[in-house]
Amino acid sequence: MTHNSEIQGDNLKEISKLYWQWLPLLMLVVMLIGRTMFPDWKDYEYYIESEARGIVENAAFVILVPGVVFGFLAWRMREALPSKYLGYWLMLCTIAVFVAAGEEASWGQHWFNWATPEGLAAINDHNETNFHNTLNGHDTTIKSIIMVGMAIGTIVIPLVIKFGGMAKPVLGSSLYWLFPTVIGLPVTIYCLTSRIVRQLFQKWTRLDEYMYFDMDFNELSEFFVACFLFFYLFSFWYRLRQAKATTV
Repeated sequence: MTHNSEIQGDNLKEISKLYWQWLPLLMLVVMLIGRTMFPDWKDYEYYIESEARGIVENAAFVILVPGVVFGFLAWRMREALPSKYLGYWLMLCTIAVFVAAGEEASWGQHWFNWATPEGLAAINDHNETNFHNTLNGHDTTIKSIIMVGMAIGTIVIPLVIKFGGMAKPVLGSSLYWLFPTVIGLPVTIYCLTSRIVRQLFQKWTRLDEYMYFDMDFNELSEFFVACFLFFYLFSFWYRLRQAKATTV
């Protein structure tokens, strides 16, 4: 671990805005086009028992898997980080994203349609091979905590830095690596917006009876969370690779 290493240059480059600003919105575009052009599109948006449709859930899985890969690749370069604890943090995040990917697909049950073990079926709300649906609703609390963390990391902390007198983390410092960068801001806004829309149009009004407003905004927000986790680990690897190349 190179605690006293220095990174050359004024900044580390981020991934292209094309990916982190617009790629997550493709799912919403696909849903809007599908609902407009195909009468039975709603049957394919999320998982239906015995059928591996679930476009939104499958998309979340697809984007989480490379997040695991980039998290592992970043962890392998942990010697370029300013603290050994960041290596532990990276591994923890990578394992968490791996578990999230497995849970999203019920560890393959959505595709291979095996029977849920009796013991798990007895406590699982959806009769699936996963653990998050055995938490008696507390999985929603976990998701909410993650979303709050996203908002703190990408909205609250930058605002405190800009207006509250908090010093901006020095390039290469532990906080620089710990905090999400600006690439997490758009997808956080998309996620929070989808949750607000769900409350406004599906819980407090009757607009969910009409096309477009009856989307599963809860699943959509979970997809945006998956995008955030992917971008966080991808950005970590992308910048760490540069840092390792410029460390002296």
